[in-house]
Amino acid sequence: MPSELVLRLRVDPVTGRREVVVDYTSDGDALPIEHEDEHRRLAGKIVEGGLSSGQVEVTRPLEEPATPSPADEQPVAEGTKSGHR
Repeated sequence: MPSELVLRLRVDPVTGRREVVVDYTSDGDALPIEHEDEHRRLAGKIVEGGLSSGQVEVTRPLEEPATPSPADEQPVAEGTKSGHR
């Protein structure tokens, strides 16, 4: 999959604060550090003064675990026997 950059403008209805969200999807074979470096480089081109201007807040949404386990499922201990003889 090729790289993709998506810009979104969000306005907080309560405060009126405007946020520009820069979503970036890198090539599938990119290392995490390569992804981060390219994401910051591209976002810096978009924002006047760059990311280090002090006017920009960089945040990342929390990611869900890759394999969430159901909350109601009890772990099963291996090697246990049920019943006695």
